[in-house]
Amino acid sequence: MTSANRQQAAQAERRASAEAFRESKALAGLGHNGGAVSRAYYAAYHAARALLFEKGIEPKTHEGVRRMIGLHYVIPGLLSAAVADALAQLAYMREAADYAPAEPPETKQAEDALKLSREFLSAAGVES
Repeated sequence: MTSANRQQAAQAERRASAEAFRESKALAGLGHNGGAVSRAYYAAYHAARALLFEKGIEPKTHEGVRRMIGLHYVIPGLLSAAVADALAQLAYMREAADYAPAEPPETKQAEDALKLSREFLSAAGVES
């Protein structure tokens, strides 16, 4: 990935992050808690990918994104462990929302997901 490509990819991820966050808020407002949780995760996920792309890192999996954030941002002190943990918590919440439909998320879970996502986006420099 060239320097120009890195910046273009990072900007595209930032746009996707902001859009997913707006979608999450809208879904929560409509009472679609599962969708809100899922989109809150993807908002943080895209923000994380933007950070990684800026360093020329292209993880292939969701787990790879979380690991690379830890390695390239938490260990050097560029992000706090709490911020990285927000991404991990959101991943867990999204998996439960998407793959355990017998126990759909409640309003409080959607609110918590939005809060965690907002915290990650703020730390990643994405306007929510």
